Amino acid sequence: MDVDYAVFGVLNYEQLDKFCKLTGVQSQDIRANFDGWRKLILFTEERVFLFPRDPNGVEWLDIELTTYEFLNNLKTLPIPRFIKRFNVPDISFYEFAEVSRLKGIAYSKIEDNLTLEQLLRIQTSLVRLFSIWHNIPLKEIPSAITQRKIYDPERYEFEIKLLSVETWEEAFNFVYNQILKYIRENNLNQFDILSEEETMKLWKNSIREIVALNHVLLHGDIHEDQILVATKDNLEITGILDWETVRVDNPIWEFNFGEWGFGIWKWWENFPEIRRRIWREYLDGRNTDLSSFEGLNLIYTLFEFLITFNPQMNLATLISKNQQESTKKCLERLIETTKRMKEE
Repeated sequence: MDVDYAVFGVLNYEQLDKFCKLTGVQSQDIRANFDGWRKLILFTEERVFLFPRDPNGVEWLDIELTTYEFLNNLKTLPIPRFIKRFNVPDISFYEFAEVSRLKGIAYSKIEDNLTLEQLLRIQTSLVRLFSIWHNIPLKEIPSAITQRKIYDPERYEFEIKLLSVETWEEAFNFVYNQILKYIRENNLNQFDILSEEETMKLWKNSIREIVALNHVLLHGDIHEDQILVATKDNLEITGILDWETVRVDNPIWEFNFGEWGFGIWKWWENFPEIRRRIWREYLDGRNTDLSSFEGLNLIYTLFEFLITFNPQMNLATLISKNQQESTKKCLERLIETTKRMKEE
């Protein structure tokens, strides 16, 4: 059987021959994957070989492998099993590695055909897995991981400020004043509940509690291409991939649908229900109580409100037909969230 020519996008003929002799794989059994931003992948039915895409990818691959080595002790966690690192300049200028290949298909391949109940089932299973790695004591986590920072701080500037003990009030005041300004300038009297002092206090209490949550080990980039399920009919999660963005931070970062591409946004109208379900499941799994279960909806709707003013994010077209309508829908959701808070 001929070699898949895509493989030569990673190794040339001479390198491939040496690679096969080193690893014991047959060249005709190898396939290539170029989807990763920072790495190139060769794989067979059972094995995966990870190569840095360029010098910038070396550190990212190293931290991913460190994470696999650390987390492989958790037998119930469906992640690749670290096998071996290779430092062979005749094959690759950079160190590369071998890990196990997990069975399953990417969530992104099936998401277009999911029902809401199926989506809820997957999300609920996902947050149960969150609880496994979030419950790891910080003192046990390798320092190489605990010292890492968020990979794109400029993109997440507001979120970083809102979830920081030192700056959350400043960030909250900024977004709250933006809401009041929008209501006032557009004469939206139907949203006056959002300007009430009681509303502001409820919101601040909820955010304060979330900001105070103990920091945990984060995957840091959960989205539709990082999750494997068994089959399109069996939605058991069989793999969580690509741990190169791992870090320690506030657990709420793990729930960011803004990382999920466009597919999940067709469910935007159902986000409150989804978030309520998975937040309760998560807090139960962490044995944690909060005064309000609406905090997840509140924080992410505040994010979405601000993003509707940013044309580069294209969120307006994901929520509704235009920016103004999208902004109003976020305000309507904030009213719904506030009413639920008052009922709790």
